[in-house]
Amino acid sequence: MILNNISEDLIKWYQMNQRLLPWRTSKDPYTIWLSEIILQQTRIDQGQKYWEKFLNKFPSIQNLASAKESEVLALWSGLGYYSRARNIHKTSKIIVKNYRNEFPSSSRELAELPGIGPYTAAAISSICFNEVIPALDGNAFRVYSRLFGVDLPIEKKIAINTIKDLALPLISKKQPGDSNQAIMDIGSGICKPKNPKCFVCPLQEYCFARKNGNPESYPVKSKIKKSLIIDNFYIIVKKHDKYAFIQRPDKGIWAGLFTPIEMDKKSWRLALKNKSIDSKSVTTLRHILSHRIMNLHFSKWNASNIPEESKVKWHSQNDLKSLGLPAPIKKILVEKSYI
Repeated sequence: MILNNISEDLIKWYQMNQRLLPWRTSKDPYTIWLSEIILQQTRIDQGQKYWEKFLNKFPSIQNLASAKESEVLALWSGLGYYSRARNIHKTSKIIVKNYRNEFPSSSRELAELPGIGPYTAAAISSICFNEVIPALDGNAFRVYSRLFGVDLPIEKKIAINTIKDLALPLISKKQPGDSNQAIMDIGSGICKPKNPKCFVCPLQEYCFARKNGNPESYPVKSKIKKSLIIDNFYIIVKKHDKYAFIQRPDKGIWAGLFTPIEMDKKSWRLALKNKSIDSKSVTTLRHILSHRIMNLHFSKWNASNIPEESKVKWHSQNDLKSLGLPAPIKKILVEKSYI
């Protein structure tokens, strides 16, 4: 009975308090899918701009599938985690080819597509196809772990499975998408990691953590590893009003994007010593990610010989705005006019 009450209270609260987001006016799986992928690791205000750009450029999944990967990466530039862009391109091609332009309706089938994990699959299937399944991202795990007092380390499989089992009865059979979006909104705006607003939460009368006065103790986490610090060294090589860039491999950070020629630390220092590098041009940008800190060192190349010249592609300064560049490199080269 209590679980039914929670489910009903969630729907009522959502109907009166939901965030007004443009993708929520649609049940179209293409627009919902784009919003979910773009909003991974991205603030809503920033993500909305990219979502609008993608829909303007690629209004249908057929448009996206027929685009070049370089076009998709260039449009994605600035969002980071570029594997997301490559995966939406791959998925669009699979849906056009194998599913006749229609998204599969079950979370199981959706989760088999590139870049669609369990959370995104559940969000799409519940919102667009009324599948009764909890959509569990970081916000949802936090809400449910506090609601039920789950004291297992949240990154452990047993904790994930426990929360799945506890959450399922709370998902409305008639409006599963609204149930999941209610939890998303509560996690985003009320049940925050620090200083949760328990006094306005629709789940406060049921919440284990609130009753025990320790909501910030949930979810339980194992000790966090320190961020890895990485130094990258780039040289800016100019020839006949064009600049040397190398396309990165298909795997790893910034896969498939373009960067200036990169050197290892020892070679860079040697070049600095023998004046192949203009010492006055050296500048450094610190780029902080969730799991690593990158110190990006840039310098201008003086010597006639060009390292890795066989791999180089030459681009004019005007090309750089549309070239697929990692956000921090675009920031220093284009926005800060380093070249």
